[in-house]
Amino acid sequence: MRLAHYEDMLEEVPFGLLLLDWDLEPMWFNFEAARASAVWNFGEREAAALRVRNEFKIPAEVMTVCEELRDNHDPHELPPPAKIISDDARGLHARITLHSPGRAGQQLAFHIQLDHRLPRGDRDRQLSPGAVAMLARLSERERAVAMRVREGMPTLEIAKELSRSPLTIKTQLASIFTKLEVHGRTRIAALLNR
Repeated sequence: MRLAHYEDMLEEVPFGLLLLDWDLEPMWFNFEAARASAVWNFGEREAAALRVRNEFKIPAEVMTVCEELRDNHDPHELPPPAKIISDDARGLHARITLHSPGRAGQQLAFHIQLDHRLPRGDRDRQLSPGAVAMLARLSERERAVAMRVREGMPTLEIAKELSRSPLTIKTQLASIFTKLEVHGRTRIAALLNR
């Protein structure tokens, strides 16, 4: 039962989490990992039209680094430091760690964090017609919050800038998620930055 709670909780984190076994087979991934992988594999426009969980495939660049880590690692040594991959032009980032569970007899696994965020300088560009249409579905107060999410601002910073409580911002974010049919802040940012 606890595992189900952990999985539900990890679905809500604002970046992708992916767990691969030693043979590079997926053991678990959250929605954000599926979305970031789809952007990496197909591009942002095509990924937006996919059911990303159904089309899940580990990005080739990530797989290559995992293979190198596995092939060059001596199981009797400590795991190497995390490897970082970035495609700044597309706002794609991956942090790959070879992880030892600390229990004798258990194999190493790959802990991968995937993120899809456009560079901050790119967020100043004009809104696309699709982004404007999405914002039209929100109230004026929700639009103010969504635009700050687009800029990558955390909840406390948004609350301070808009002179609202953090709880109010969280409530408005929940309403935005429902109205735009998204699962997290990074998806809002991605949709508004298209």
